[in-house]
Parts: sequence; structure tokens; C-alpha cells
Amino acid sequence: MKYILTLLAIIASTINTTQAQQPLTKPVEILGTTVVEVNANSGDMVEVVFHLRNNSLDDFYIAQIQTDCHCINAVHPQMVKHLTQDSVTVVLNTNNIPPGTFTKKAYLETPDDKVVELILQGNLKVIKPITKAGQKPIIYKPVHIRLHNNQSNLPQVQWLKTAHDFGYVKAPEPAKTEFKLLNLGPNPIEIKSVEPGCSCTISDYTKGAIGANQTASVTAAFTTKGAFGYFKKFIKVELTDGRVYQLSITGNVEPE
Repeated sequence: MKYILTLLAIIASTINTTQAQQPLTKPVEILGTTVVEVNANSGDMVEVVFHLRNNSLDDFYIAQIQTDCHCINAVHPQMVKHLTQDSVTVVLNTNNIPPGTFTKKAYLETPDDKVVELILQGNLKVIKPITKAGQKPIIYKPVHIRLHNNQSNLPQVQWLKTAHDFGYVKAPEPAKTEFKLLNLGPNPIEIKSVEPGCSCTISDYTKGAIGANQTASVTAAFTTKGAFGYFKKFIKVELTDGRVYQLSITGNVEPE
């Protein structure tokens, strides 16, 4: 009996040691999507709260969070205690970005030396003053928008790029590129229409429903024949749920 108890104690100790040596797949986990859709007007103050959980047995210290643009900054706790939840808030200054489609990122480095991209993407509009004869102009008053990454009624989508520069193109070679749209789910999405800004730009796109974790594409081709010099063209993409995105292509055409 004593031998059996000793053997069981050894087995239990071995199991505990093995479990302790196994690394956590996600020591720090983002609760909700890492991509948040932002639709705002120029001047609005936008805050997006990304909820996270420290799954490890060690406290998680955050020294800094880098961003890809001076127009955003991240407000974060210095430490997230082990087995607790907290949040990182990404603040977008809309005064410092041009109107149209945008994608901005903040980078959170986790204890397992991985980097999680916290992404804000969407559209920024400029609201012009309403003027009537004999009346004082009505000027848009900016508002405070606060979003959470775990509260969304719409499927989350992510553009892998929204702009493409061809560089120098020799006419009449085609200037053609593809924009990828990823549906992060959980529900299907569908592209309603794609409208080029002019007849010199030809577009095509994925038809029908795009399921969760599936990718759609929008193709843009600029006709270089007869063109010369710098060009910049826009393509408007609308989803069936009403969301609108603006893609752009640029380049320089060298004559034949």
C-alpha cells in the first residue's frame, strides 16, 4: 500500500511539472475583435476600448504601445495583474487625418514576444456648414464617440490595403491591382456595388455572400493607353449593410 501511494505521488508530481512547463498559447488574450469599424466626422473625438485578459500566473507589464501614425495614441495600464481583465484605449484625433477611408494601428507586445495589432478602420467625412440667406451659418459641432471592441452588431471586416501605388508604368501596359477584404465574422457580408471615379478605371469584385473568415477581392485597373504623367484615381465600395469604403490607386505613366 505504501508503495502504491509513493508511486501515485511521483506520477502526480510529474504531471504537475509537465503542466508547469507547457507554455500558454495565449498568455494575454484580446476579448473581442482586434478590428473596430469607425465612422466619424472631421473633428470628432474617437476612443476605442480594447478589452484584454491576462491568462498567465505572472503580472503583465506594459511599457509602451507603438502606433503607426501620430494621429492616434494608446492609453494603457502599466500592469495587468495575473488572471485579471483590463483594457487598452486607442484614441483617434480626426483633425490630423484627411477625409475618406483610413486604417490606423496600435501594436501591443505580449509576454510570448508576439505583437497584436489593434486596428481602427472606417470612413471620415467633412460636414460643410449649412448656409441660408440672411441666417447665421450652422457649423457642425464635433462629438465624442466611444466604441468597445466586444460590442458590435455588424460583421467585422478588414481591408488588407486601401491604397496602391504602381510607381512608374510604361504605356500601354495595364496598371492592375487587387484589394483584399477579409470578413472576420461572425455573419456573412456582401459587396453591393463598386464605382470607379472615372471611365479610365475599370473595376470588378467578388459577387455573392462572403462568409466568416472568407476573403473577397476588388480589382482596379487603370487604362494607361493615351495617358501621361501622374494619376490618382478612387474606387467607391459599398456593402449591402450600408458601409462605404474608398480605395485609391496612384502612379506615373511613361509615354509609349
